[in-house]
Amino acid sequence: MSILVVGASGAVGGAVVAGLLDRGERVRATSRTPQKLALSAEVEVFAADLDDPASFTDALTGVERVFLYADLADPDALLATFAAAGVRHVVVLSSSSVTFPGAAEDFNGSRILRVEEAVVRSGLAYTFLRPGGFASNAARWSWGVKGESVVPLPYPDAVQAPIHEQDIADVAVVALTTDTLVGAAPVLTGPERLTLREQVALIGDVIGRPVAVIEQTEAESSAMLSRFVPEVWVRQIIKDWREAVGATPPISDEYTRITGRPSRTFRSWVVDHVELFR
Repeated sequence: MSILVVGASGAVGGAVVAGLLDRGERVRATSRTPQKLALSAEVEVFAADLDDPASFTDALTGVERVFLYADLADPDALLATFAAAGVRHVVVLSSSSVTFPGAAEDFNGSRILRVEEAVVRSGLAYTFLRPGGFASNAARWSWGVKGESVVPLPYPDAVQAPIHEQDIADVAVVALTTDTLVGAAPVLTGPERLTLREQVALIGDVIGRPVAVIEQTEAESSAMLSRFVPEVWVRQIIKDWREAVGATPPISDEYTRITGRPSRTFRSWVVDHVELFR
């Protein structure tokens, strides 16, 4: 039987594919534009569109487990297609935002909650991976670091526990290759609390030159982010930063419990992606 990775072009999905291959699993991947996927020749690649569940028919033949991003317009239709094809377990890349008070009214929390709820309704076995903020969000700062060694931020003292995408992928691989996480919904974080200002300083330390923070107003930050990010996400990002000032986000030990290894630090993420900033 094969394992299907939906979203293999993403940082987490690509790492999931690599982890499955390392374990000797038969792996399939789907993409709207499969010709753009740069994957090992061992991976069977199929064209499929999340908005067209029928397009998954060929990819699902002989598949028991699926890795899926929680970003679906019509999750019920897609999950019905999975069930009809014989899929028995779906591992969903969800978000810790679904655990926050008021998640059902929050833009990010509500859209992901509806996917989780659809998975439960489908009757399929499931695992919900609920990571907090990704360390890779710091990639947005690369242009400022490379250019003038500055990072403009409206709330540099916002506190996060950023998680390396490889940690998420490692847990996904456990979920996809064993039954130990069936029905589980582990919240995943990095091992340390860091302000955005401290994250910027760590980037400077790794690349060997200081990087300064320039404080912005919300309006200035919104105008800058809107050049690269849809408006609804601009509002969400700034809201998250605002609410994280002075916060004490929980630190999860789920990664270590599940894998037996210490979780990766933000510094290790910067080292792994240092060419973004040089």
